[in-house]
Amino acid sequence: MRLVAFSAILIIASAAQAFAWGSEGHRIVAEIAEQYLEPGPARQVRDLLAIENAATLADVSNWADQIRGQRRDTAPWHFVDIPIGAAVYDPARDCPHGDCVVAKIDHFVATLADPGLPPRNRLEALKFIVHFVGDLHQPLHASDNDDRGGNEIKVKFLGHRTNLHAVWDTGILAPAVQGDERGYALKLAGTIAPAELAAWRGGSAADWANESHSIAARFIYGELPHQPGLLPANYGDAALSTIDQQLECAGVRLAAILNQALR
Repeated sequence: MRLVAFSAILIIASAAQAFAWGSEGHRIVAEIAEQYLEPGPARQVRDLLAIENAATLADVSNWADQIRGQRRDTAPWHFVDIPIGAAVYDPARDCPHGDCVVAKIDHFVATLADPGLPPRNRLEALKFIVHFVGDLHQPLHASDNDDRGGNEIKVKFLGHRTNLHAVWDTGILAPAVQGDERGYALKLAGTIAPAELAAWRGGSAADWANESHSIAARFIYGELPHQPGLLPANYGDAALSTIDQQLECAGVRLAAILNQALR
């Protein structure tokens, strides 16, 4: 039964191009962030979520993917195409007209931080922020090698035909999580050291994009085999620790920007 479910996950992930982490990863990021919200911001988050009868950040963490069909203008907001050969993010080259995940995080943080705006506007900003911070920490959402972030690299992973982007979105993570996103998030949060918290809380969305881009260039397109075809049996094991750390970073940073915006 688990094999059938995993096969379905890979098929769905292959079709859902440029959807980062799948629902599991976004809920994990949100659950980690909840552990680091300060009391005042946490109360404001609860008040905003209550407008739509949601209780936790995880409840709204996949909303931005769910509305993409109705709001097609939001599709490019989920990623930033930094060329693999580029050194760093260049807004003029990589984010024309501000239509990328870096610019949208900054925009929606400013919206959330403005108490003079209508609560529903601020709630929508919150929902986008929760999702987009997760998106930005999926390395293939901050890089492009003329392959649409790995979507055009067809591979076979654990016996199933998919693509490299889908493997990083869901294929590696889902079997590790086994449906218990909260348990997995709490396990990851329990391993974050104070020194890591201090280091990860800083920086901007542009800095995080550069970090994700570097992981893609150095690790995914560099150290790991990425040619079309059969991924080695140990591919998931080799990549999972990097995915886990990116989820941890995303959760810590999501909490940090919410604490700042709602202070």
